[in-house]
Amino acid sequence: MYASYFNRDFSSSPIGKLPVELLSEIFTLCSLPSGQPSPISDDEGSYLPVINSETVRAPFILSRVNRRWRDIILSQSSLWASLCITAELIQETDCRGKGSSTKLKTAHIASSLQRSRRAPLNILIDARDPEWNFSEAGVGPDDADGPPIPTLFSPDHMAIVMSLLVPHLSRWRHLTILTDTWVPMHVALSAINPAITSLGAPCLESLTLMRCNDFVSFSPQFEPRDLKTPAFLSPLSPDAACQDLSILPKLKQLSLRGVHVDWDSLAAAMRSSVVGLSSLELASHCSDVRPSNDQFHSLLQSVPTLQRLVITGSGPEIPEEMEDAPPDHDPVPLHHLQNITIGYRTALEGRTVLQQLDAPNVKTLSLEDATYPGDPEEINGGSLLAYVGCRKFKGNDSEFRLEYPPPQLAVASGSKSSTMIHRRRSSTVLQSQESNAAFPLLENVTLKCVKSSPWPLRTFFNALPKLQHLELIGMSMQAVQALVPSSPGSMPTCPCPQLRSLCIRDSEQLQVCDLDFIIGNLGLERQSKGACRLSDVELHLDSARAACVAASPGSPGTRVNIYSDDEDDSDDDCDYMGDEDDMDLDPFSPGGAFNDPVFDSYYSHQILSQ
Repeated sequence: MYASYFNRDFSSSPIGKLPVELLSEIFTLCSLPSGQPSPISDDEGSYLPVINSETVRAPFILSRVNRRWRDIILSQSSLWASLCITAELIQETDCRGKGSSTKLKTAHIASSLQRSRRAPLNILIDARDPEWNFSEAGVGPDDADGPPIPTLFSPDHMAIVMSLLVPHLSRWRHLTILTDTWVPMHVALSAINPAITSLGAPCLESLTLMRCNDFVSFSPQFEPRDLKTPAFLSPLSPDAACQDLSILPKLKQLSLRGVHVDWDSLAAAMRSSVVGLSSLELASHCSDVRPSNDQFHSLLQSVPTLQRLVITGSGPEIPEEMEDAPPDHDPVPLHHLQNITIGYRTALEGRTVLQQLDAPNVKTLSLEDATYPGDPEEINGGSLLAYVGCRKFKGNDSEFRLEYPPPQLAVASGSKSSTMIHRRRSSTVLQSQESNAAFPLLENVTLKCVKSSPWPLRTFFNALPKLQHLELIGMSMQAVQALVPSSPGSMPTCPCPQLRSLCIRDSEQLQVCDLDFIIGNLGLERQSKGACRLSDVELHLDSARAACVAASPGSPGTRVNIYSDDEDDSDDDCDYMGDEDDMDLDPFSPGGAFNDPVFDSYYSHQILSQ
């Protein structure tokens, strides 16, 4: 009686008179995380859904409001196509005096699979345990203190989840599996592998497999050793290994962190891809499960459409006796590649990756010293910087030096742009733009804890005439000094003449006088040689140095933001404005302090056109 009365009363309200199409769009927006744009307005090729327990519960909650809403929501199969499977679904049960055990609640998983009908599935399996103590059976010394504490999300729970999901493999669109330990991941991959290697995943566009324990990857051998094989994507029969398997025809994004695969099968699958891989991330792999140099080269050749490449603590296996990068292969042409991140654990490891890339159109580069935090030995990354600058790994300081035309000419010659893909040594490229630089079109660079002598740093920066944003994390003052103009002979040079933004983090090595120079004289000296104005400087400091630097005069026209890293309250951050004109900025204008960035991205073009 009450339900009938409520439904009748609700239908006469204003919201009850909304058309079905409008309500459907509202329900779709309700299933998105806060701040997440609607998928219909995003580029379909780059859209990745953000899945969490809040978004998954939305259709269940809304369907209980009234009968009309329930009918509309049940008719929208896409609202039920997101699955978030976490430890929140695990409940304790009493085994009649035999102690407590845990049980995975699967009702909502089964309901979503049924109600989503044929809609592509977005799946997140987060088996991580916030109380995990980094102990794991078969990992580390055998005489560890006591047995490992079992994780909340057990291998048995993972097996139950896979039994529900694998029958719907043909509908998987996005799959993410996160685990702390290897056994649950191994259970999941063992359940998926027979189906995916025989039937394929025709709709799968993104695949993220992550073992969230980077420390185990520093071991020379994979642990636990008895679960090293079979690798994911291993063929079921030897005959299948020699064929190009069209098992992942639509895969665009692949991330493997701490999870190894059969590298030959992966390359074969990518060669048979219909759309081509656009993003590849390989990270945290032990030496004995990394691809060989030939396998890594073959993998790069199989992804000519690659736009983003991340190699951190991974890449080709380097034999211990090898002292230089193997010259076995020519660089792989990757003319669509825009973004590269390399986290090296040895200089040879980084050089081997760089030597295999022919990517002249890269716009963003990140280099990071990814060695073990407790390792007392420092890795000299100067050879990597030198290679980016002049495509040479060895040589003395004079061979590392690059000379460019005066900054005024470099800026003028760089003013012409082309929408065509740039290929090295093309006749259409201006002579002033040609150089031996590995990535001559870089606009954004991040250097994190890279140890180097001054000349490789200067060689690196001198080869970046288009660089606009630079971020230095844990770098010494030598990196800043390499940005100061020099006058070798009669040819004045200014590194990075178009640099406009500088960000410095983890700057324990920098003294207050160094920071004063950065916010004061650095921009002036660069402008005196014809470089662009350094318009933004961002410093992340401890509270003591932040207070000292905030009182220092800044360079005219430069906005300096100083953030105190040891303050929890962001309102206490220092915000120093070196340019008085910036203080007159309307806070309600697009990009202003009181304007929502999501709103800006959608509507700023409409405001500017009026």
